[in-house]
Amino acid sequence: MSPIPTIVRWISRRALRWCYREVRYVGRERVPADGPTLLFGNHQNDLPDVLAGFFTTDRPLRYIATSSAVTRPLANATYRGMGVIPVTRVRDARIMRSRGVDPAAVNRSAFASVQEAFRAGDIVGVFPEGGVHDSSSIGKPRAGVAKMALESIDNGATIDLKLIAFGVQYDAQQTARSDLTVVLGESFSLRSWVEHQTDPSPSALSARLHKELLSVARSISSWPNAEARDRLVAAVSACSATSAEPLLETSANVQRRCGFLVEGCDPSQTEQEVPIVHWRTISDELAELVHRAGGLATSARDTARVLDAAGSPNPQACWPTRTWMLATVVPATIGLILNGPMQWSVWQLAGRTATARTDRVARAILPGLHLIFLGYVVLGGLFALGFRASSLSAWWALPVVMLLPRLGDLGLAWRDAVCAWRLRARVQRLSVGERAAIRAAAERVWSAWMTLSTPSSSSS
Repeated sequence: MSPIPTIVRWISRRALRWCYREVRYVGRERVPADGPTLLFGNHQNDLPDVLAGFFTTDRPLRYIATSSAVTRPLANATYRGMGVIPVTRVRDARIMRSRGVDPAAVNRSAFASVQEAFRAGDIVGVFPEGGVHDSSSIGKPRAGVAKMALESIDNGATIDLKLIAFGVQYDAQQTARSDLTVVLGESFSLRSWVEHQTDPSPSALSARLHKELLSVARSISSWPNAEARDRLVAAVSACSATSAEPLLETSANVQRRCGFLVEGCDPSQTEQEVPIVHWRTISDELAELVHRAGGLATSARDTARVLDAAGSPNPQACWPTRTWMLATVVPATIGLILNGPMQWSVWQLAGRTATARTDRVARAILPGLHLIFLGYVVLGGLFALGFRASSLSAWWALPVVMLLPRLGDLGLAWRDAVCAWRLRARVQRLSVGERAAIRAAAERVWSAWMTLSTPSSSSS
């Protein structure tokens, strides 16, 4: 068995930890444990979407991906080792022809490879929008994905095919150390869908895929509306937090309803029932207060912590314990000293070279992997020289270098904990009147939310 999938998953998990403070998966149990499965997701943030998709299941995930990304031997070897099925997009056809590659032949091979994967009972992953797009809305799935799925039914190659959507939801997708939630929808049988359709065409299946994506991902008409929705999601989630449900799950459950309210098209409300509330701005005051305190305005966790520190106890504030921080201060400091400069350099480079909203994290991860690997090689060499100078075997440097990524993870977690306590201290240093203003702003959001006739729990 190739070690490449294990290595890629290990690197992917670490890369997500570099970029995001908390990553939570909702509904992983919905992915079938075996049998042919098509997993399809939204694609608004480039590489993080791909990495997050790996952990929606414990099964080896074979992605369908553009062959234009494979331009170097290492990338090509990784594609082969991961069982990636390469396809050619229309916009890449000219580039592929210039390399002597026939796009039509590549896509015919891809169709055959997908059918072979389904016959083998594999799980295949795809982003049906046809590539990364800098849009706040979920794009219409490409017909080719639906054709690939329907072909598995038409030619009788499989008993059935299960399809399941996953939505990658970001509190602030281009902000380092924000939070990430991946929501998986209910799986559905393609054979059953075909049997109940009067017109089981690729376009009809594409429409179903689009509907499934909308149910699990964040989609709205514009980026300004998306920002308003995310502020509202953070406020409502923090105000409605309970000890029974993790906060990021609450955010995932209310995000769609919040989007409807910001757009002014909540389907659960009649014109007479809609409260006279400006949903685009109702959370702005609280968001501004959270920002002023040093938190992230679109973060449900930061909002919950600000409320808790302001005197409104919140079960999802989740303050790191001082005991843990004291116990880990030494290894965490070592991890920050050894890893921090490399990670800071990567983010600075990404910020300077990013040309689109979807670029920054991807440009942090890919160059970051190379830069940090090079950094570990240099550190390993220095440790080896140090051990030799101390009359010890240079091989002792190997376990030290293997420990460095773990120390880096611990350093980041410890730094997040420090940031949390600094946030609390800043809020508690506010005047009595300022803390009362925070509580009052939260109460206005919650009162407005509670005036809706449908309970918030139905907003998923």
